[in-house]
Amino acid sequence: MQLFLKRIGFITLIFISVSMIISIGSLWSLRQSSFYKPSFLVNDIKEKQFDYIILGASTGLTTLNTKTIDSVLQTNGLNLAMDDTALSSQYLMLQHFLAQGKSAKFCILAPSATSFEVDNNEISGNDYRFLPFINSDYVSDYYKAFSKQPAPLLHWSKWVPMLGVSYFNAELFYPSLLTVVTPKKRNRFDDKGNYNYPINNSIDKPIVNTKMLPIDFKNPYANKIKALCELHNIKLICYFSPMQTKKVVTETTGFTIINHSNLLKNEMFFFDEKHVNNNGRYISSIQFANTFKSNYISSLDE
Repeated sequence: MQLFLKRIGFITLIFISVSMIISIGSLWSLRQSSFYKPSFLVNDIKEKQFDYIILGASTGLTTLNTKTIDSVLQTNGLNLAMDDTALSSQYLMLQHFLAQGKSAKFCILAPSATSFEVDNNEISGNDYRFLPFINSDYVSDYYKAFSKQPAPLLHWSKWVPMLGVSYFNAELFYPSLLTVVTPKKRNRFDDKGNYNYPINNSIDKPIVNTKMLPIDFKNPYANKIKALCELHNIKLICYFSPMQTKKVVTETTGFTIINHSNLLKNEMFFFDEKHVNNNGRYISSIQFANTFKSNYISSLDE
């Protein structure tokens, strides 16, 4: 019986050791790659100074095309928005951006509109993408700030990497194998961080019923982002992306806002109710550039 237990213990030790080695290797491979935005920012983006960066969720990712904006304004922008993220994630991305010694004159914050209403934040679906940088205090502290799983697993991955890698094996382990072969492959974004939804509806159908969507800036991470921007002399602009049947109404005076929620009035410009398609993205980006030029372009020369 004693021999049996020793063998079980030895096999368990070997399994844990191998799992730890594989997990460390997976995170290392992702950290050296361009697959997810946090690693892409570190490994592919060599510039230190930007005129503006875009933070946000899938709305910011697919609505504002920095290449179109830059072609109009002759600026240098970078899209750091990630799908399935919240304001808390965007605060972490801003910390990550600044930790690389980079700076920007403007931060365009473009989350889902209702993100500003959330006052009880939980970890977002794609926050695991920062796990390769778990040894950075701002990343581990971020995971530690949340109590519900998988946040504790991600936090403890600083000491036991297999916890996070095994939990998100499809999102971390398998992509890490891919990055060994193609380290420059990106996960659905271009060399400036942009992504677009295809045109799945070309029928000319005007939008006639638009509902008001009152938005109050209750999310504490909105103020955290604002404070961090002010600390680094970055001007924050909150951007509301076009929506198919809603128009955002805000009463706040504490934030600078560009409200394009009611910009597009035809369903042919939308991929779904909350996201524009490629044609909608072009119109939105041009209009953003014109609004930005009219109201803020002089600040770029300061």
